[in-house]
Amino acid sequence: MKKGKFLALAILAISFGACSDDDTSNNDSGAIEGVYNLTEFNTGAATDFDENGTESTNQMDESNCYDGRKIDFNSDNTFTYEIDYILIDTNTGVAICAENDVTGTWTVANNVITITYEQEDGSDVTLNFTRSNNGRTLTQTTVLTTYPDRNAEGVPYNRAGSVELVFSKQ
Repeated sequence: MKKGKFLALAILAISFGACSDDDTSNNDSGAIEGVYNLTEFNTGAATDFDENGTESTNQMDESNCYDGRKIDFNSDNTFTYEIDYILIDTNTGVAICAENDVTGTWTVANNVITITYEQEDGSDVTLNFTRSNNGRTLTQTTVLTTYPDRNAEGVPYNRAGSVELVFSKQ
């Protein structure tokens, strides 16, 4: 009987010891608070948007319009998302840097942060960010969206494709 209890306690101790600290730290909602800056804006196809002769899949190498993009997560499960982007006037082919700030709420489950905010037209937007690197990196992948490119004549247009945004905690 004593051997059985000892064996059961040993198995229980081993199973608790097998849990990684990463499992709990990535789900700790307190660890999410803070500012995350955009560090990569990766696209499915390389572009030469800045027309310097070098193509890149990281659009941050092609334009400084994305440099101010960041998300600030607050402890009360609200956030502010400063969305810096390139706006293309499809009538004139002129591209300018633009910004849109949105606020909303966030939740976390299984290493995924879900943010929700309301657009000006009243519709809700929901975005998911996968946490990695002990919660210091957030990645959002959109399979079908648009991103700026230039046609053969150098005129800006919105190209359809996939985008992966990577944010790093300050």
